Amino acid sequence: MKKIISFAFALAVTLSAVFAQNTYTAKKDMTLAFKGDEGTNACAVVWNPDKKVYYAVIAGNATYPLETFSQSGNVQYTGTAGVDTRGLWYNAKTTTLEGNGAGEVGYFTFKTNASGEPRDPEVVLAGQHQPDFQSVGAFNSKKQLIYYFFEGSIKSYKRKSGSASKSIELKNCPVGTSDLNYTTVVFTERKGEELGLLDYNANRVYLFNLKGVYTATVNLPSTAIAGDAFRFSFANGKIWLYDVDSRSWTAYTF
Repeated sequence: MKKIISFAFALAVTLSAVFAQNTYTAKKDMTLAFKGDEGTNACAVVWNPDKKVYYAVIAGNATYPLETFSQSGNVQYTGTAGVDTRGLWYNAKTTTLEGNGAGEVGYFTFKTNASGEPRDPEVVLAGQHQPDFQSVGAFNSKKQLIYYFFEGSIKSYKRKSGSASKSIELKNCPVGTSDLNYTTVVFTERKGEELGLLDYNANRVYLFNLKGVYTATVNLPSTAIAGDAFRFSFANGKIWLYDVDSRSWTAYTF
């Protein structure tokens, strides 16, 4: 009997550990304000750890802003994307700024100068290597995979070939798909909390591991402005949300 009780207790402890979730409270940090006045749906913030600069871009047209900012948030460069951007990321293995475009645009790279300013985007893999026209990619540099959120699951694609890899089904997600920002998943690099989805109704970010298991909740301030599409990103350990009215990204740390 004692052995049975001990086994049951051990099993209960194990199960509680498996299904335990962390809860974080996020605090407002810095902002990045666009100088360019075109476009509405900002889609990505990127941190370049080598040049110590942020990139921010607006989706919808090749002529929409792509700007760089200092580590403290000051504008350093104002330009245009040169490609209809959706996802944008820094590939640490190649030390290259890259992204995915709308629909058939495909994957592209940017040349950067000594200050990290982007120049001359080049499409390196044309075609729709993503689940949806509007899909905003999030990049795992170690695995060289791009993640997309589509119809309630997270799809991964290989950066080199553009071919679909595995589909990650969400497990124990607290809300239904209709409550989540439908264009965007973020990659955090936090062990066991790598993937993030935005609940725009409750001002929360739900974190999942690479198997799709829900592992943490980040509670954003009630004043945070969250959207059902685009306007959500992750860079330099911070959650970023975009305010259309002020044309600025706000960072939240946790």
